[in-house]
Amino acid sequence: MNKKTQFTFPKELEPYKEALEHTVMPFIKMKEQLERTPKIYESKLGGNPYLPKSAQHPVDSYKAPMLLLAQINFTQAPEIEDMPSKGILQFFITGKEEIDYGQDPDDYTSQKNFRVVYYEDVITDESKLVTDFSYLKQADIDFDYFPIQREIALSFEIQEEPLSCEDYRFDELADSNELLEALCENDDDFDLYADLYGKGHKIGGYLSTPQTDPRAYSEELAEYDILLLQIDSDENEDQDIMFGDLGVVNFLIKKKDLRQLNFKDVVYNWSCS
Repeated sequence: MNKKTQFTFPKELEPYKEALEHTVMPFIKMKEQLERTPKIYESKLGGNPYLPKSAQHPVDSYKAPMLLLAQINFTQAPEIEDMPSKGILQFFITGKEEIDYGQDPDDYTSQKNFRVVYYEDVITDESKLVTDFSYLKQADIDFDYFPIQREIALSFEIQEEPLSCEDYRFDELADSNELLEALCENDDDFDLYADLYGKGHKIGGYLSTPQTDPRAYSEELAEYDILLLQIDSDENEDQDIMFGDLGVVNFLIKKKDLRQLNFKDVVYNWSCS
């Protein structure tokens, strides 16, 4: 949690500023670029993955190739503390589940039906990359149920936000702070505060979730202190992205693993209203 910030609280929330300003931290806002088609090695949601011919496509427990949820090329993104400054980070989930989307509620870190893959050195010569993904069509996957229905290019910008009310650390902070207890009891102020922190697609910052932060239930899960990626459902007419009933996806990682570029131990959680 950062102490130096340019974040401004609205005047209605000035009474709570002292209790919250130390929680403000930067994150990378991901913006959908619907007017352009990304290259195979660029950042995007959905579509076909960056895949060197020397690599293997991730396979799920059903022996089927997984589908790309998100791909971040960090050379295209602004830098924030602890996140990679280069390389491609990919998030796959199974295309064989209509409800769970690869999540194992008994083991949030089990990558049998989701996978996080990192390539530190990126190849841009497409002759060295897989470009024929016809094998995905042959894998008996019902693409109509996949939560991302089109390939979406991304752009990025740095934003800041205070501690999310859904983050398990908010309750811990509120329990010891009379100002935050008052905030929680004032519906108008609470709703205004809820507009300040990061809904939508992002890297870093604090999670937003329709249900309880899974880390609230487990000291072990509480060690996953970095939001690696969040993808939100779209509320537009096309509903290009839809996890259940306006659900939100979170990937969480331990800071020490992120700094070592170790993505084998990641929490994957999604929930909806």
